[in-house]
Amino acid sequence: MTPEKSWIRGVNLGGLFLLERFITPYFFALTTCHLKGDFHFYPQQIDAPPNTSSLYKLLDSNATDHECVPVTPYPVDEWTLTAAFGNKSIAKQYLEIHYDNFVTKQDIDFLKQSGVTYLRVPLGHWITGNIADDEPYVDGGWPYFKRLVEWCREAGIQVWPDIHTAPGSQNGFDNSGHLLSGPTCHGWDMDDASAKEYNATLLSMTMGLGVPGDDEVVLSKNVKRSLDIVNEITMAIAKDNMTDVVTGFGVLNEPFANCDMGVVRKFDSLALDIVKRNMGSQTSIYIGDVFNASKWNDGWWTEARFKGTYLDSHYYHVFDERPRHLSPRQHIALVCQKNRRDTVACCYQDKGNRTIPSMGMSRIIGEWSVSVDTLVCDKLDVVMSGIRTTGIAPEFDIEISPERMSFLRNFAEAQMVAYEAEAYGVSSGWFYWTFKTEGGAFAEWDFMRGVTEGWVPKIPEEHVASTDLFGSCYDILFKTTDDESIIHEFPDPTSLDPGNWQGYPIDDDVVVSHGQSLEKDNNGEWYNPEEGDHVDHGRKKHHLNFLNQSTYLLIIFALASLIYILKKRKHKSQYVEIV
Repeated sequence: MTPEKSWIRGVNLGGLFLLERFITPYFFALTTCHLKGDFHFYPQQIDAPPNTSSLYKLLDSNATDHECVPVTPYPVDEWTLTAAFGNKSIAKQYLEIHYDNFVTKQDIDFLKQSGVTYLRVPLGHWITGNIADDEPYVDGGWPYFKRLVEWCREAGIQVWPDIHTAPGSQNGFDNSGHLLSGPTCHGWDMDDASAKEYNATLLSMTMGLGVPGDDEVVLSKNVKRSLDIVNEITMAIAKDNMTDVVTGFGVLNEPFANCDMGVVRKFDSLALDIVKRNMGSQTSIYIGDVFNASKWNDGWWTEARFKGTYLDSHYYHVFDERPRHLSPRQHIALVCQKNRRDTVACCYQDKGNRTIPSMGMSRIIGEWSVSVDTLVCDKLDVVMSGIRTTGIAPEFDIEISPERMSFLRNFAEAQMVAYEAEAYGVSSGWFYWTFKTEGGAFAEWDFMRGVTEGWVPKIPEEHVASTDLFGSCYDILFKTTDDESIIHEFPDPTSLDPGNWQGYPIDDDVVVSHGQSLEKDNNGEWYNPEEGDHVDHGRKKHHLNFLNQSTYLLIIFALASLIYILKKRKHKSQYVEIV
């Protein structure tokens, strides 16, 4: 008997051990007081100590003496945040206040009650003290990670940390710890962020190595240092007896699309060996998809010995103007079409036909949210400007209308269904980004608020597929009111670069037609007549595959029977003639 599937479903603890400005904007709004170690806190600051604490001092933005002057421009990432202090000891004290107060045991208990069984926990590569002389980072987070793991042990939640950053930056994003002038992997895979082109094959040939096999791929010093960091962190997890709770590990978050695939795959293979050696052979491993899951559907890690490995993808609608302006139904149609197809682009045993799920690596969607129409970086400019001028973050107490909440609920359900891709058998689950945020400007990234207000559903029981509760993705599409007045695109799209690397054309028939191109077949299932597509959540496709296989078998059986009968008749005729 096939055992029931246990889904991996949970949330990210974003902004805890790797700080992100949109999650905790007040923490990045430094003043001259902060830099001296005289820490003041803004009203309603989410990671401030309790007002009963001796550490708590309210920052009075109306004070006439202006003792605490904003330090502008404000930091944009953890690199510039820690560098602003100059004194690493003071920076460490400041970050420890954040670690101590941003996440509470009550938060963990709430997440458990909301159905969370897994937490994905982003870590900076410096958390155990691997800090180069030219890096401004400070350690200090590890004792708080241990405390978090203990809380999760008590709550019955598994912890899957991932190394969110890399020396040199694996993508150039602020969430890599160091925001570069543009997105690139080359600060990591070749130690030269200014390089425009890089290829391990060419580099190997110039070094006299010829065309490299797996053992000949050239690893940069930063890649090698990342392997050392994987080793150090996983050894610390084992040494501190956390492997009963820390059951999975992500070796590197979001290596960028221009990473050399030979380098990435060599790194992933070596990192897998390190994690299994240090944490145990049953430890789950997840790797970044380099922003293209289909690149991995070539037989990579499909053997049964790679069971418990996962290809991690992240899907958002807010980082390009074209999806941001879509109507409510179009957003859900985009999930049903593009996001579903991207999810099921990997991983299969029969890589060409894509009908037999991999016996090894599975899929997981490590980040998604219900934010639909606001570009984070541009809204952050507004938020930080408001803090600088008034001491208060704009839109802090923003409320979400009932009409918009209804849409957000459907948008969440559609993503849960699509990212599980239940009938395809290639996905194992997902993690929402993120567990909470500060204020209202980015409220729709806040899982805890969503559950509290009802626009994010509680997570289903671990053996129950989301489609069994919410219906198919197309079912959700058609129960959604297509009220375009609840979409408030920000910023003005005419101000944006149309060449955004995250962009893609909105040309799918189902999306363009707001779902009106879909029809129902005689079995009452939705399909797209333009494509003959019956696969809104996969069941029909598998049903058809089964029917096709059965039909072929029946035809073969009938032909064999006919041949047998004809032979018998011929044999009988010959016997009569002889007699």
